[in-house]
Amino acid sequence: MDTAWKWKARGMAACIIVALYSLVPTFFNFPQTRQDLEAQNKPLPWYYSFFPEKGLNLGLDLRGGIYIEMEVQVEEGLKTKLDLLGQNVLRELKAKNVEPTSWNLDEATKRLKFTFKNDGDLQTALILTGKDFKDVLVKNETTLGNQPTVQFALNPQYAAQVRKDILAQAVQAVRNRIDRYGLSEPTVQRQGETRLIVELPGMKDPERAIKIIQQAGKLEFKIVSSKIAPTELGNMIAEARKSNNLQAAYAAEDVEKLNALLKSKLPEGTEIAFEITRDTISGQVTQAKPYLLDKTSYITGDMLSNAQVQVDSRSSEPYVSLTFNPAGAKNFGELTKAHVKDLLAILLDGNVSSAPQIREPILNGQCRIDLGGNRSRQDQLKEAKDLTLVLQEGALPARLKEATKTVIGPTLGADSINKSLHSMLLGTLLVVIFMVFYYNLSGMLADAAMLVNTLFVFALLSMFQATLTLPGMAGIVLTVGMAVDTNVLIFERIREEINAGQQPRGAVQAGYGHALRAIIDSHMTTIIAGIILYQFGTGPIRGFAVTLLIGLVCNLFTAVAMTRVVYDYFILKKKVSRISI
Repeated sequence: MDTAWKWKARGMAACIIVALYSLVPTFFNFPQTRQDLEAQNKPLPWYYSFFPEKGLNLGLDLRGGIYIEMEVQVEEGLKTKLDLLGQNVLRELKAKNVEPTSWNLDEATKRLKFTFKNDGDLQTALILTGKDFKDVLVKNETTLGNQPTVQFALNPQYAAQVRKDILAQAVQAVRNRIDRYGLSEPTVQRQGETRLIVELPGMKDPERAIKIIQQAGKLEFKIVSSKIAPTELGNMIAEARKSNNLQAAYAAEDVEKLNALLKSKLPEGTEIAFEITRDTISGQVTQAKPYLLDKTSYITGDMLSNAQVQVDSRSSEPYVSLTFNPAGAKNFGELTKAHVKDLLAILLDGNVSSAPQIREPILNGQCRIDLGGNRSRQDQLKEAKDLTLVLQEGALPARLKEATKTVIGPTLGADSINKSLHSMLLGTLLVVIFMVFYYNLSGMLADAAMLVNTLFVFALLSMFQATLTLPGMAGIVLTVGMAVDTNVLIFERIREEINAGQQPRGAVQAGYGHALRAIIDSHMTTIIAGIILYQFGTGPIRGFAVTLLIGLVCNLFTAVAMTRVVYDYFILKKKVSRISI
């Protein structure tokens, strides 16, 4: 028993050293220095490899950055799923030597409509879907006669699951893009059934980050239809805009509105898309070339196996090289084989990236996206890298529409930090003065334990890469109060034992023993409250709960175990006959 305090003291000293070690990157701002040196292609100092790579994460309210709410266009994702299911049904029917005379997706009712040559083909389709697609498609309506038709809709249970999956996939895709982009300490979470919240602390290039997040990355390959001449198509578009007072805008919503207005004039199963050229400086659209496309998307981005930046050996201009998986390579080969000399439009997020002519079947499962434009090679290379990042991480299951955006400047974050630190320091100073004044040297011991407790809280937040927010700092202040309360309970019990005539060693043992139950009770009730706040709270409430829980656990260690070791040292080693309390 007399030597046990030595091992405890060594263990506690080791804990303090580890805590200081984990906070070295925070004290000396390693992450920012690392980022600056890497941007300048300069080597890092040798000692950087000895310390942790990341320091303490500061939240958006302390560091500044971007807060964005994105609306996930879930219904659009459902239409995409139906379109892919329609192609799967078509493929299965062809394997049984049954080919519909026509099929399409009614976007208004979200139904697939197949028309057949005879009733026998219709029955084959019903048997096929009833067997292989029974869990995803339900029959809505059939018509017999000269043109047998059947309509399918998504199974309600399957549609509900698809909606959940779309939101979950959007969260994961955005998180992957942010991680690959190299942003530090991002937060991506769901809000409700159709929204995402994205927080990017310390973001220096908000517009580029938002572009990468919002870019759907929806890659499609569609055949250019020759049913309407380009000149006639341009006149139709101009007339529709003039008669309906529409501006020449090319966002996804604007193109959808234009297609809806011209639906009765366009051949069935076709749609309009634009190839956009922008000014290199202003970013304004300088040219928009319209294309009439078959609606059917024969190949999609989920059939990619790889996307990487390459440089053309002749022109020295960067481009994005695409490699398809086996299924995509097969589809691409069949598509190019059946449409030799036709134009194949490569669409990214609904806009035509390029529309090269298919000169011969492409059977190796590879193609390229040329960036084009009269821009510097550096700008082209940056765009190629961003596009590759988006394609590698996969397309979003549905478009994201910016609902709200708040940019918090670093000045506001610094002001929040300064005010928080001032309030913490003032409160801590008052507590320190009171404890020294009321409990003498024992009060100084309690103050030291309180500071070590705060050190441990910051160290654990850094180790687990938890984010410190403004409410989190409030939780630390509350923890300081709990630490003082714990020491008050212990010291008052020791005083009672000394007043009752106990010797220092017996007074300390009795004081800690009798106060321990009350300390554990108060901590456990607060910990339970913190767990409930974390479980059911969001955002700031969770930040408060995290630091509160960590602080309470650390407090049980510092206020009870650490101060006891110091008492044991003076009583057992120094043989003191009186306790300053």
